[in-house]
Amino acid sequence: MQRRIRTYIAIAIVIAISACATVVRPTGGAKDATAPVALNYNPQNGSVNFAENKVVIKFDEFIVLDKLNQQMVVSPQMPEKPVVSINGKKLIVELPDSLKENTTYTIFFGNAVVNYKERIPVRNFSYVFSTGAIVDSLIIEGSAVKAFDHTNYDELFVMLYKSKDDSAIYKEKPYYLTKANKIGNFKLPNLAPGEYQIYALKDANRNYIYDQEDEEIAFCKTLVSPYHPSEFIGNDSVKPKKEKPKDLNLFVFQEWPDDIKYMDKKVTPTKKILFTFNKPIDNFNLIPLNFEPEKDWHFDVYGNDRDSVTCYLMGVEQDSIDIIVADGDLHLDTLEIVLAKKQKRKSSSSSFAIFGNKKKNNEKTDTIKKKVIVKIKISDKITRSIHFFSELSFAFEVPLAKYQADRIHLYKARDTLWRPVKIETRITNEDRRQRVSIKADFEERKKYKLVVDDSTFFDLYNSTNDSIERIFSTTELREYGSLDLEVNYPGNNSLIVQLLNAKEEIIREDFINESQLIKYPYMIPGKYKIKAIIDNNGNGKWDRGDFEKRLLPERIYYVNKIIDIRANWDNEQIWELETED
Repeated sequence: MQRRIRTYIAIAIVIAISACATVVRPTGGAKDATAPVALNYNPQNGSVNFAENKVVIKFDEFIVLDKLNQQMVVSPQMPEKPVVSINGKKLIVELPDSLKENTTYTIFFGNAVVNYKERIPVRNFSYVFSTGAIVDSLIIEGSAVKAFDHTNYDELFVMLYKSKDDSAIYKEKPYYLTKANKIGNFKLPNLAPGEYQIYALKDANRNYIYDQEDEEIAFCKTLVSPYHPSEFIGNDSVKPKKEKPKDLNLFVFQEWPDDIKYMDKKVTPTKKILFTFNKPIDNFNLIPLNFEPEKDWHFDVYGNDRDSVTCYLMGVEQDSIDIIVADGDLHLDTLEIVLAKKQKRKSSSSSFAIFGNKKKNNEKTDTIKKKVIVKIKISDKITRSIHFFSELSFAFEVPLAKYQADRIHLYKARDTLWRPVKIETRITNEDRRQRVSIKADFEERKKYKLVVDDSTFFDLYNSTNDSIERIFSTTELREYGSLDLEVNYPGNNSLIVQLLNAKEEIIREDFINESQLIKYPYMIPGKYKIKAIIDNNGNGKWDRGDFEKRLLPERIYYVNKIIDIRANWDNEQIWELETED
């Protein structure tokens, strides 16, 4: 027994010694949180009289390239793109022959140079050299954003042209080139003196030429001149301080194509067809080919930009129709449109199935089929609690042919009784005829009942509604905030002032022509934006630009802060709207 115990003790000692001798892999030390640092340039960054064909830049750690093709920009462009490679800690750039004389070149790598392990980038890394005796040092900087909402692009090129020809952007590559950053700011450094055309281009095929319909562009009506930052330093009598030019703001938009084209269609079982086009259509027209329809055989609803039309067919019984889609008298396309798929006939190989059901089939034939009544598709947002200042409304999937206002009733609860309340009803949009609004003088914290009799609404297909009943209560004033917006507007054109919620949805629009106080009395607590559109042509909406006609997009302005509305609080905002031509 003692011998067995001694054996167990010996085994335990051996295991303990083995554990102490186990080799543990090193943790590798602290995580590298710093970007690589360039230790040496050969030739030096900023070299003049440059005549080499290779540049070697040594860093303090091993490096790799990340998305170089998407980030590297060479300005001005070289006869061929430089070949960039990595050798350990070295970045090697092989340059093409025949570089231009007396020219300053910038090779902008963006954030493409990263360390090997942690992938931390050298931000906005660049190399500059001159084939002449000096390095050009003038700059142009500014911002380039989407014209409609001032948001940014993932990739946007900003380009300078020495040519004064407006068509240069169609047929030649820019002389200088850079990219806007993630917030839309750009800087063109190391420029030579002169006057240039400037453009921003959302380049779909990355060839630096404006040659695709889906590409987006911004331009400046006047030529721009680069400057040196030192021009604006100093304020004494010897060297008075010059006023720095205003920031150069470029607003990018997508032009409508020159010629209208039919693009696509979508057919739904309700004989509704959505036609889409590549630009707004002026006079949508359908020409029947294989049938003779009634006089008014379709009802058309244009999309917001008029580049789509939803067409509701009426009195068309065919399973398919042949039509010409036209813009007025201009034929765009000939289409065969299948409105209803033919159902396959069911068959059976069983003689019992054929003869055994004969009596049943005869009974079906003798029975008069009842016509299926299709109910109108209607929706509303009438919940248990509604804003006391709001209007009620019903929305319809298919436009209305008519409705009977005297069959809509509103009641207010008083004690145990329902008392009738006077209402006004209207079709909100006569062109679309898809919404009916109901207006009443609602009181705070009261209970109401809305009753709509059956067969009140009739759509284009003569579908109608069942009876509708909604019981709800109204809110009270203290649940809301208010805003008094004083707009100081020095312009001459119409101004569209929009109140937007946090989702950029339009809550309200006001149209003014001069400085004015706009009151928003009942605002739901939340975050809001104020947006203004300079409505140059007075058509009540924002219009994009036209490069060939040298028309800029209508200018958009925002109040430079978010409006925070809280319940039972009154807010005031003065907006000094400084417009630019």
